[in-house]
Amino acid sequence: MSRYPNYPTTCEGVQRLELTYLRRMGLLQPGLHSRTLHWSNRGERTGSIGIEAHIRPEQDSYLRLHYTINSERKYDYLVPLEAVPGNLPGAGGYRWYMRCPKTDRRATVLYLRTGTGIFAHRQAFPQQRLYYDTQLENKRFRGLAKYYAVDRIWEEQYRKGRKTHYQGKPTKWYAKLLRLEQQTAAGAPAMFQRVLDGMR
Repeated sequence: MSRYPNYPTTCEGVQRLELTYLRRMGLLQPGLHSRTLHWSNRGERTGSIGIEAHIRPEQDSYLRLHYTINSERKYDYLVPLEAVPGNLPGAGGYRWYMRCPKTDRRATVLYLRTGTGIFAHRQAFPQQRLYYDTQLENKRFRGLAKYYAVDRIWEEQYRKGRKTHYQGKPTKWYAKLLRLEQQTAAGAPAMFQRVLDGMR
């Protein structure tokens, strides 16, 4: 009897909590803020989470997360925040990190693995290791994801309506994307040749 393949779980395949998103939502400004976030898969809502952000740069700051899994078990716990002095705009002069509720490691992204119930660092559960998609790429196709990712980034940034130039010069995000495109284009011929060689 044939066996079904058991594929490793990837970071891109689980729900996650990202500080960059919370910052864009204004939840890292000083004070108390609350919001309900929703996840979706192919346009269909798959879950939601209530977040309270208690931001007090000179004191203990934290996130309170509360949600229900499978309409049964309820979770309600705190995720400590650590403020490191920095110069990032929109962050109140601080660079924020979440402290993993399981390992206490610093993280800018926490992941919710199936069966664990809590958002935690990528390496919090060794028996349920999370991989990045790029770590599982076939060697023959390594680099293809980066090649096509440039197009996705272009679409995302233009959809946001971000400026490409300021006072006649490329903005930082635009200049960075141009460099990435040039690097990817320069390596494309050799990359595609490796793919063709592997298919022969």
